[in-house]
Amino acid sequence: MPDWLPTWNSVHPWHWWVLGAILLMLEVAAPGVFFVWLALSAFGVGLLTFVLPFLDVTGQLLLFAGLSVAAVWLGRRYVARLALGGTEGDTLNTGAQRLVGRTVTVVTPIENGVGRVRVGDSDWRARGPELPAGTPVRIVGVDGATLVVQEEKRLTA
Repeated sequence: MPDWLPTWNSVHPWHWWVLGAILLMLEVAAPGVFFVWLALSAFGVGLLTFVLPFLDVTGQLLLFAGLSVAAVWLGRRYVARLALGGTEGDTLNTGAQRLVGRTVTVVTPIENGVGRVRVGDSDWRARGPELPAGTPVRIVGVDGATLVVQEEKRLTA
């Protein structure tokens, strides 16, 4: 048997690195974020096998299993935090939701519950109480492409 093939009592570090590369390719092909954590575990076991060559195959497999469980748990926790609006995900793919809390000005009077407000350099459709043009309002919600507003002084009183 060629010595580059793994046997039950010897797995070289590069075998783990190849497994990690294969898992990364699976990550690209599969939806979601799962195989990347297993790939990181395989790379970690490869590095530890390189540094600690006395680890036998059973120890390496147990190490891979432990690292995989820890990596998946930590990774899912991190990704879930980003999906719920963590520090890096505050404005990612949130559309008009990112405008909630901003104070803007009514440019077309809100009559019968509908008017327009100025946000930056554009006008947005707004829904709220009857207000004249020039009134400062706070965006309190979003309904599709319509901003839900309240008069600013009502919020501070």
